[in-house]
Amino acid sequence: MKKKVFLLTMLLSLLLLSGCGVNLSSKIKLNKDFSGTRTMSCTFSSRDFNAYFKGSKEDLNKLIKESCPDSLTYTSSSDGENDTYTFYLRFSSLDDYKKKVSDLLNFSPDITYEYGDSPFVNGLIYKENFTSKDLMTWLYTALYEKKYIDKDSSSDLWDLKTTQISFLGKTYETKDKININEMTYVPLSSIDIDTITEKSGKLTRKIKFNIPQKTLDQNSGKIRSYFDRNDITWENTSDGKTLCISFNANNFSDLAQKTRSVLHSKSSFGTYNSTCSEDNPFKLKINYKESLDVSNFLSKKGSVPVTYTFNGKQIFNDSIKDKEISFTSFITQPISKYEIAVVWNTSKDIRRKVSFSFRKMITTHQLSILKKQFQGPTISDVTLSGTKTITLSFVQTGSISECNKDFSALFKNSAMTAKEHFSLTAGRKINFSDKIALPFNENGKKLSGHYIFASINPKESISVSITPAHNVKNKTKQNTSTKTISELVHSDENIHDLCDFELTGNSFQANYEGNTAASFWMNVLKWGIPIVVLILILLFLFRKKATIHDMFHTIKQSLSEKINTFIDKINKL
Repeated sequence: MKKKVFLLTMLLSLLLLSGCGVNLSSKIKLNKDFSGTRTMSCTFSSRDFNAYFKGSKEDLNKLIKESCPDSLTYTSSSDGENDTYTFYLRFSSLDDYKKKVSDLLNFSPDITYEYGDSPFVNGLIYKENFTSKDLMTWLYTALYEKKYIDKDSSSDLWDLKTTQISFLGKTYETKDKININEMTYVPLSSIDIDTITEKSGKLTRKIKFNIPQKTLDQNSGKIRSYFDRNDITWENTSDGKTLCISFNANNFSDLAQKTRSVLHSKSSFGTYNSTCSEDNPFKLKINYKESLDVSNFLSKKGSVPVTYTFNGKQIFNDSIKDKEISFTSFITQPISKYEIAVVWNTSKDIRRKVSFSFRKMITTHQLSILKKQFQGPTISDVTLSGTKTITLSFVQTGSISECNKDFSALFKNSAMTAKEHFSLTAGRKINFSDKIALPFNENGKKLSGHYIFASINPKESISVSITPAHNVKNKTKQNTSTKTISELVHSDENIHDLCDFELTGNSFQANYEGNTAASFWMNVLKWGIPIVVLILILLFLFRKKATIHDMFHTIKQSLSEKINTFIDKINKL
């Protein structure tokens, strides 16, 4: 009998204890991208409400409505015996969850989440340093500050029952902080990521997964299935095999996107930007930035060895889980041919059209960046034409000093100068020098092209030469215009001399000597002969002065006699 009374007393005690305070239960529905909902339900009976709360239910409703944080939404319900307030914390990602949890806690949250579904890393790690009771601190703080509960009862108010986690069809349950670790690891020796820039400008990447034989024996089928969307090849090693996946892309961003697919990652990315080199407008400096996520290939240590190379240069070799890297590379667009057409009028008026032809080795975007380098006060009509074989051309007009400033800014060792002097025997004499220094091709291929010089100055006779002479393959001198020269000549101008030099090499100097000797002596004859004739006449008159005086005196007398005779005859009438 005593035993029955004792058991009945214990049962009543448990029932009383189970009814103490607010029963708090929590459910978390989680997706693998860490989106989901955390539901926290606070349930209390009417007896507990009257025992702990110094106010009415209307007061409680008003308090919750005014105090509920923005990150939470809530509903309320009642079945007569119990009142339940259910709070919802909805989140779209781990970052979103961390931010919203931080707003609810009075300390920094520490959340660990890892999920793997690869043949190498499989399972779930989910840990938190707080409970749902901590997330509800705001409520009992508000109750205490409004004096609806006292300090002694606030510590006994909450009774955390369970936290239930639902993840991909599996349910976990805990009465304390979440601490789930069900991750399994199958070893992977290392990963090699090698990228090269092709001659076409495309990027080719090969990713190698070095797999031990033991791992192949355990998961060979799963591994093949995991990479079934890729074209894979195998290489034998001393302790297993290497799985190789190769692919290419037109630019680095697309390459990084394909890498993300191979690595089954959602956080990897790649960006790049290009600028032209200061000493060569056809040389591009490319700044790359890439984020790698290899979390699907980790070992128990939480990392995997990765070697990353670009165009034969090792960028890093380290054990990582994820890594953001930045590096710089250079690419040069080789030139195949050039044409430089120059129209000479005076040192204040020179015109030229410069064209470069090349097989496209860089991307269209990089070509547009290259085009922008050709600018300056004297430069205009910059164009890009063609698809596979590209022609870049521009026109220069201005004085020699102005054109030289813009051209030498593009090609550092180039120079254009002119000197003039005057002599009594040859008139005005001009020495014009046009030094062209184009960049070397890094592929070792020699440049070839044409330098065409035409004069539209009718007063000058010209002489044009190219040094070094061995660069000249052929020279044509003519008076008819070429198409390029015609574009630079105005309708009221005529070409008086034209020289077309076929050249090899990237550096040469054109030398022009012009003088006005012919026009000078023509002007001398035009004005000199009349003056000389006049002087001779004056000299003749000076030397024959006496004779001329006697002649004029005789003429005067004769005229006087004839006049007198004529007058006498008139008087006799």
